Amino acid sequence: MTRRKVSRRRPDAGRRARSRRRVGSAGRIGPAVLGLVGAVVVAGVVALVAAGRSENQRPAPEGRVTVTGDALPAYAEGSDPAVGLPAPALQGRDFEGRPISIGDDGRPKVIVFLAHWCPHCQREVPLVQGWLDREGMPAGVDLYSVATAIDPTQPNYPPDDWLRREGWTVPVLVDDDEGSAAEAYGVTGFPFFVFIDARGNVASRAAGELTIQQLQGYLALISAEGGT
Repeated sequence: MTRRKVSRRRPDAGRRARSRRRVGSAGRIGPAVLGLVGAVVVAGVVALVAAGRSENQRPAPEGRVTVTGDALPAYAEGSDPAVGLPAPALQGRDFEGRPISIGDDGRPKVIVFLAHWCPHCQREVPLVQGWLDREGMPAGVDLYSVATAIDPTQPNYPPDDWLRREGWTVPVLVDDDEGSAAEAYGVTGFPFFVFIDARGNVASRAAGELTIQQLQGYLALISAEGGT
């Protein structure tokens, strides 16, 4: 499990490696040629730097989240104080700007909170997606994800590119800069799972990687087969 609160350090720029080309006395290059070559090299370097900046400094996806209902207490292993409490409703948008709502609609559901820089999330996403491709969610149970703690200075940015590479088919709500969605659900680490029953109440929460067998066990608590 990766804890939610982390120190944000900018990656070291690293050392630039340069190689010099030696020119023998038999092949002298005139000033005009040197000037032309220098201009071409400078232009190339500027283009590469600009391309790198446009990729690495791409603005973070803009999340706008509305939370309805009381926030859940922070998660703690053992006796979870959120079990039995109503889950707050979330309204926001996905990476394409389309509206997405996660609320009490009479259907049991799972919400998984993901951080792009979290190595545990990077392992969990392909594991869950592979299971979805093979078996799919139980009938009548919905799965949502929330992209949160988005930070352009951290690895594996941007999150939408990462999830697209993994073939992630789960709807994604983009959290805002304040982490309103994560705060409302008492997220303390990543990945973070919230299991909600058909009455809209929290049945269980889990922080850290889950095996498919563990995930299925939690799903049994909220699925129709589990007696809800």
